[in-house]
Amino acid sequence: MTYLYSANLWLHIVFAAIALVLFWVPIFTKKGHLNHRKFGHHYKVAMYTVALTGVLMATMMMAQPFVVKPEYLNHENPEAVVAYFRSLNIFLIFLALLTFTTTRHGIEVLAVKDKREQLRKFNYIVPVWMLAVGGVMLFVFGIVNSNVLHIAFGILGLVIGVNMLRYCLKTSVAKRQWIIEHIGSMIGSGIAAYTAFLTFGGRTLFSDLGQWQLVFWVAPGIVGGIASYIVCKRYAQMFGVVNEQAEV
Repeated sequence: MTYLYSANLWLHIVFAAIALVLFWVPIFTKKGHLNHRKFGHHYKVAMYTVALTGVLMATMMMAQPFVVKPEYLNHENPEAVVAYFRSLNIFLIFLALLTFTTTRHGIEVLAVKDKREQLRKFNYIVPVWMLAVGGVMLFVFGIVNSNVLHIAFGILGLVIGVNMLRYCLKTSVAKRQWIIEHIGSMIGSGIAAYTAFLTFGGRTLFSDLGQWQLVFWVAPGIVGGIASYIVCKRYAQMFGVVNEQAEV
């Protein structure tokens, strides 16, 4: 299992690095042009791979923590080790779900445009419900364990999940609303990618900062949320998108 975990880890790191770079390419290329679509597709593949390998690693770690990390076999408090890895990997699985759902939603709303019935199918809507419900569970888990990161991302996951559900299930939405939904979802996937990098990949960089490292972990969510609001509002004005009070 150690070799399998290591293989997944390397895949995760390589594709995460690719995704972090590719995230910016569609932003700086004109919408609808070949490069925008091509690199958007590559970004999707990279993010799906990151999500899949993340879930696989977290599952192996929670199932056999001392097999994957044999250096903890002789730890004086094995229960604390198990609790730590459980908390860490619950968050990793949630980030993988956030990565997958936001990336998929951003791609699919662009593909179906106004034909939103495709977004109400069972296999599409279930992961979105899982994100919303998982956000509540992560929030509660964070409250119980006094974990600020879990609390913040529990709220983020709930908000993103509910907004996706509203878009999928509303009887009607504003004309060209899919443009705003696409942009917002892709920014959301970028938040997940950069949060994962700073939380896990950047831990060694910020380990000396103590509790202040939480600032860097939460920063992508705050900055990305503000950027999403500003950019979506600008494109809504540009394309004449007006929010409608539609019933679910």
